[in-house]
Amino acid sequence: MSVRLKRRKLLSAAGVAGLSGLAGCLGSFSGFDVRDDDDGDGGGTDRTIKLGVMLPLSGNLGSVGEPIRDAALLPITQVEDEIDLEIEYEVVDTETSPSAGVQGAARLVNDGYPMVNGPAASDVTLQATQQVLIPHRVVSCSPASTTPTITALNDAGLVFRTALSDSLQAAILAEQAVTDLGHETAATLYVNNDYGWQLTQAFTQAYQTTHGGTVSAQVPVDEESGSYADAIEQARTDDPELLIVIGYPETGAQLFSDLGDDLDEIDVLVTDGLRDGGLHDEVDHSIDGIRGTAPLVGGPGEAFFAGGFEDAYDAEPGIFTAHAYDSTAVLLLANAYAGQNDGTAIRNAMQTVTNDPGEVIEPETLAEGLQLAAQGEPVEYQGASSALSFDQNGDVTDATFEYWEFDREADGGIAEIDRVTT
Repeated sequence: MSVRLKRRKLLSAAGVAGLSGLAGCLGSFSGFDVRDDDDGDGGGTDRTIKLGVMLPLSGNLGSVGEPIRDAALLPITQVEDEIDLEIEYEVVDTETSPSAGVQGAARLVNDGYPMVNGPAASDVTLQATQQVLIPHRVVSCSPASTTPTITALNDAGLVFRTALSDSLQAAILAEQAVTDLGHETAATLYVNNDYGWQLTQAFTQAYQTTHGGTVSAQVPVDEESGSYADAIEQARTDDPELLIVIGYPETGAQLFSDLGDDLDEIDVLVTDGLRDGGLHDEVDHSIDGIRGTAPLVGGPGEAFFAGGFEDAYDAEPGIFTAHAYDSTAVLLLANAYAGQNDGTAIRNAMQTVTNDPGEVIEPETLAEGLQLAAQGEPVEYQGASSALSFDQNGDVTDATFEYWEFDREADGGIAEIDRVTT
């Protein structure tokens, strides 16, 4: 048996048609068809599954976006000799830009894709889903969007994510600030978008309410700036003991460079967006010892995924790669079970293929799961990133985080300190 892949060339979102054509499409849609049935009609294996992939291959998240893209495509290549289903996919580069993400989503909608792995950046996800994907009843499953705003979206149940909400990361960040570093005062420097704003607010609430700490300043920074010296000075006006930095690798490189010798005078904690060992080479002084938090991979299929990723790409998995693998796997299973390339039917199957009863399927047995699902048999997918159980908001409920630090001598420039659960 074989899977016949219809490989599309990589599309740059900046090069797709503008939104003027999309506006007419949006205007033709009058409402959501929300149903509670499973729509698992056993469509069989003689059909094509269509999957769009929207991830940042350039822009502020470009350095981590390519491995995430690779992981998103790995389930497809993994099952190529095991199933009869055709899998057609198309990749668009969101450029870490909401406008490019919206244009890329429009392209996928126009090409008839009923489901999307992505986007990654929270701002891109919010704009692409609300402006395009939700109105056109396209299911999305983000491997990296962490803003709490997504939980409360009026999304007709179409938006899922395998990444954990930042409301959970904020609680871990506040706990480490107090219990590990012993600081009672902090200030935040955050990238000026929804990801940064929501995480700084969630940290502040957890730090003050749960731990009795004081946040003396919350200072936004633009994603592209030649200097953050003024923002750093503003954040340090009241001499906080701790600086919380929330951003992305390109932002972090400039910000850490601007901090310079100040790194010897103040402790710094960062979040998952800055977990990039490549920053050692982007900053002209040592960043060893800067600590941070990030969602930790801990699903039953973790080891199989890691081995498959290394074999396929001759590289170790990075941040959100396991989550990207799981996003593709669960979307493929839901589509197979739904038996049709219809967003509403796929949405209704997402819970079915990740909850019991059903044959337990892990990454190693994904091909078997697709065969069973395509025949209308219930399956329960347990992933590489987590056991992958979605709540009513499309959020995963398992929460384990890595507490880590920059260490040039460690593999990948990152050393794990501890593992923390909520």
